[in-house]
Amino acid sequence: DFIVSNETPDLRFNPRLFSLDLSGTKVTDVSALKNVHTLNLSDSNVTDVSALGNVHTLDLSGTNVSDVSALGNVHTLNLNYTKVSDVSVLKNVHTLYLIWTKVTDVSALGNVHTLNLSVTKVTDVSALGNVHTLDLSFTKVTDVSDLGNVNTLILSGSKVTDVSALGNVHTLDLSFTKVTDVSALGNIKNLNI
Repeated sequence: DFIVSNETPDLRFNPRLFSLDLSGTKVTDVSALKNVHTLNLSDSNVTDVSALGNVHTLDLSGTNVSDVSALGNVHTLNLNYTKVSDVSVLKNVHTLYLIWTKVTDVSALGNVHTLNLSVTKVTDVSALGNVHTLDLSFTKVTDVSDLGNVNTLILSGSKVTDVSALGNVHTLDLSFTKVTDVSALGNIKNLNI
């Protein structure tokens, strides 16, 4: 058993550690954690995550991390409330959370399965037509004409007004938008307006 403290645990005695929660700690050196499957470092003092490229599920929300260039192979990555702005290397991440980040260019993220861009300054989402689940709530996105093949699309609080291209979307959330014409949305299984 590990006793979580403000120091990085000594993993020499448990090299096959599956899951570790160091959220809210003062941990800064995480180089010994490169083989952990699921790692929660949210609200910790970590800034250098270059050793964590093989972690499967990684939560860095609320940290001062800005360089994620080594994290392109992480399966599930939470970067909410970080200083991250360049996400071009994250094109192979399966599930990516970027709420309240400085991200503006998402052109490389077209193959991400689940992508949350809520409350970002993203405006151009034309490259995201193959994303399965996409959350653009409270963004300044106006043009969603390329998102007709997205399975689940959350546009709550966005600036979208024209949804005529979204007739093939399975689940669509238009709450708190100024959309008035929903005539093209007759085939949608789950519609929230």
